[in-house]
Amino acid sequence: MTGPRLTSEPGTAVRDRLDPVLADRVTEALLLTGLPVAHGGHGPGVHLLPDGDAVVLRWLASPRLEDAATAGGGPNPAATARQLVADAVENALAELLPALGLDAERTTVRGGAADRPAVAPGTPPAPDTPPVDPGVRADVVAAVRRSAALAGLPVAARPGGAGITLGNAAGLADLDWNPSPRLPRQDGELPNPRTAVQNAMRHALGIALRAGGLDLAWHRPPGRPAQLRAQGPSEHRS
Repeated sequence: MTGPRLTSEPGTAVRDRLDPVLADRVTEALLLTGLPVAHGGHGPGVHLLPDGDAVVLRWLASPRLEDAATAGGGPNPAATARQLVADAVENALAELLPALGLDAERTTVRGGAADRPAVAPGTPPAPDTPPVDPGVRADVVAAVRRSAALAGLPVAARPGGAGITLGNAAGLADLDWNPSPRLPRQDGELPNPRTAVQNAMRHALGIALRAGGLDLAWHRPPGRPAQLRAQGPSEHRS
């Protein structure tokens, strides 16, 4: 898969290193999503690579993912597991970055947008829900944490914090994604940046965590949004 491609202002000289203004803007947008940035190219996180006057984004999972996939003997060999995780997160980036003010076309950011903030001020989210519901079974929590660590995705550490959250579903875990608390709710704005990030990452979690050895299923209760439910480690851990 070709990762998201972000370009700087038309007419600027072709570069063999990152445009610092564009890189800062992209990094700020990534941090608002709640995703880590792989500084210096060391994962896990989003790695920013120069490509002429553009920035190419690549997702780097934990180096332990390939070892775990090989040792697990499951359906995803090491290279496949790595690619599944990378594709899932990079597809989410291509979907969510336009909602953060980046002119995205698989994705492209033009220099004219760099003079304004990625998102306008809005209402901060209420940080009152624990990121891991105490009713979720300990083995399910452990399986989610293990798969998330292999994929390179954070589990939220505090109420309102960025990362994966686990809601209680009769001892199983309903998974969701918290963007950074600095990304506000903006009622009435379409697309709503916070909702766009959550939707894109929810889809990515279903693929990336399964590649990391988690047993997952989508539940579609009547009249409610589809919910991604973690049931514990898969029979064949990848």
